[in-house]
Amino acid sequence: MAEQRTMSKRDQNLAQIREKATEIAERIVLEQGRDALSARGLAAEIGVSVGSLYNAVGDLEAVLRTVISNAAGILSQELETAVATAPDDKRARLVALGEAYFDFALTEPQRWWLLFEYRSHAEPDQKMQDFQAGLLEMLIRAGEGDVTSNRHRQVFLQLWASVHGLVTLACRPTIVTVDPVEARTYIGELVDTGLHVVAES
Repeated sequence: MAEQRTMSKRDQNLAQIREKATEIAERIVLEQGRDALSARGLAAEIGVSVGSLYNAVGDLEAVLRTVISNAAGILSQELETAVATAPDDKRARLVALGEAYFDFALTEPQRWWLLFEYRSHAEPDQKMQDFQAGLLEMLIRAGEGDVTSNRHRQVFLQLWASVHGLVTLACRPTIVTVDPVEARTYIGELVDTGLHVVAES
């Protein structure tokens, strides 16, 4: 068996910079928002030059993609936990998913914003497409739908879009103020509507 090749000193340094960059960038974004993050400021906190930072990470968007990937992992885990701990009933599981998503947006507003609002006009990359597809499949399975049915996929996608719209209005400043506590109670009604459509399809 060939010995595992050890990393060179340069590769080790670059890996350390990438790790620190992600950790510090995540803290900055969560505490101050995306606009507070800059390559110069990030490099200064790490203690390297901007050139060294770019050599390690490529560009600032690459760092943000890693931060966003971390946020996706946190949300996925919370949704999986919600399904696993909900009563063994499709309505209860769907409501639990909706409430967990709502609570994530309320308690992790910067992570939620990065996942669903940041560069919302741009085409999502493959990793984000896979993440969103995974969320949809989780929703369909929780509602005992058929993941191979395009009709079911569309119905559950519309259900998710309805909950997402409710969350968006309740979790960010808008012209009309939506009370998050009251808005959360409507999740059950949205689920009932979605399940009714599934039953008829």
